[in-house]
Amino acid sequence: MISRALIERKLTQAEIAESLGITQPAVSKYFWDKRGRAIDFDQREDVKKMIEVITDGIASGKLTHVQVANMIKEICDYVMRSGYMCSLHYEVDPLAKSQNCRICMEEQSSNHA
Repeated sequence: MISRALIERKLTQAEIAESLGITQPAVSKYFWDKRGRAIDFDQREDVKKMIEVITDGIASGKLTHVQVANMIKEICDYVMRSGYMCSLHYEVDPLAKSQNCRICMEEQSSNHA
């Protein structure tokens, strides 16, 4: 979603790759839905708003690489806590559904041993 939104804002794939810390071929794969489309977030207004904040910051040059990385991590954490990953998880591991898995929705500790 981020790559597509930045391309729509007329950034080149090379510029997007640099701002996201990924390769230009990865940007192309995200844009053409050959990567990163296991879950469709197009109908998730909450996620779309979070993506818009990142794309606005990247397009305007107001975000550093570290800020972008932190914001993407926050979105990933939010997506997991929101239960948006569950259907994909159940497809990969049907046993998880029968065991009423909720591991992704639990708060993760920021303390590392």
